[in-house]
Amino acid sequence: MKKSDYSELRVAVLGSTGSVGTQALDVIRKLGCRVVFLSAKSNASLLSRQANEFHPEAVCLTDEKKGSDFIFPENGKTELFLGEEAHLKCIESISVDVIIHAVSGLSGISSAIKASEKGVRLAIANKESIITLGDIIQNNLKRTGGVLIPVDSEHSAIFQCLLSNKGERTEIKKLILTASGGPFFGYTAEMLKNVTPAMALAHPTWKMGPKITVDCSTMMNKGFEIIEAVRLFGVSESSVQVVVHRQSIIHSMVEYIDSTVIAQLGSPDMRAPILFALTFPNRVESPVSALDFTSISKLTFDKPDEEVFPLLGIARYAIRCGGVAPAVLISADEAAVSSFLDGVLPFEKIPLVVEKTLDKVSYEKSVSITNVFSAVDDADKIAKSIIRNI
Repeated sequence: MKKSDYSELRVAVLGSTGSVGTQALDVIRKLGCRVVFLSAKSNASLLSRQANEFHPEAVCLTDEKKGSDFIFPENGKTELFLGEEAHLKCIESISVDVIIHAVSGLSGISSAIKASEKGVRLAIANKESIITLGDIIQNNLKRTGGVLIPVDSEHSAIFQCLLSNKGERTEIKKLILTASGGPFFGYTAEMLKNVTPAMALAHPTWKMGPKITVDCSTMMNKGFEIIEAVRLFGVSESSVQVVVHRQSIIHSMVEYIDSTVIAQLGSPDMRAPILFALTFPNRVESPVSALDFTSISKLTFDKPDEEVFPLLGIARYAIRCGGVAPAVLISADEAAVSSFLDGVLPFEKIPLVVEKTLDKVSYEKSVSITNVFSAVDDADKIAKSIIRNI
């Protein structure tokens, strides 16, 4: 399809000022889609510039105090809404074909639930909502006729690999998630004691926000992706394998029961899965650089060192526990990473905080929005208490 074919596609970008959101707008700019709604937490300056370029029908800042900093676009037709409640009402009321959900962290759960009730395509990068309430989101989509397309590069890759087998789940033997290994691949536990925030934020491959970048350095992000794969593709935790692939060329693979492995390859650029999510089931010319196979000297694969990076195993434990345990996992990790970035918690103590919090929180087996948020609050308090006593 040509670029002009997407000019009538009405798109909303939640979290438009973040890393994924800005890259989504880069793709939208090239496709020529119609941006109808943009939202951000507090970056009124960037949201103003985006609104002036794309002239959406509405924008929202969930941090109400930042409303006075917003500069309306020159055409004067964009409405400004403030606060989380207004954000959810905008999602509910806006006429849209695709919602790109790029709000980061646990704060994106409510908007993901609301978006899943719309009956439209939900291109989602917020893994926290899938991990904690994935079944509810999937049920909402089935009820309303909506479609979920993952934007995470690994889960987009799995989604694409499954298309080669018409999505038949009974023939899957294994999902293989690739991991870059982050900046500390090959480190010993002793070496991790000297890690600073600046070191953890220096990811060798991907450009991301600070929280997810630190999660990549601890391999917690890959632990989250194991749970996400279980939620998205209906497989068991034991059938999801992680391999360290330093080149980040293969984004993930599917092994079938006949031992055939289908892999998705491409340059490490988040715009590729965003483009796929917007144009699926079609493929169009991409802004992403094509691979030059003659310049790739080798592709390597290693087992992750789960003794040095124990959060992979802790994440598997959480999904096996079930219920709201994955929500506890996320909340504890958020508290630990925040304390590390603030210079309060040593890097190597992040797994200890997460593990201890999982052990101390009494969590419900039944999963609901209320139970998830209750578990998140409890885990946050317990994690911060543990951090204060380390």
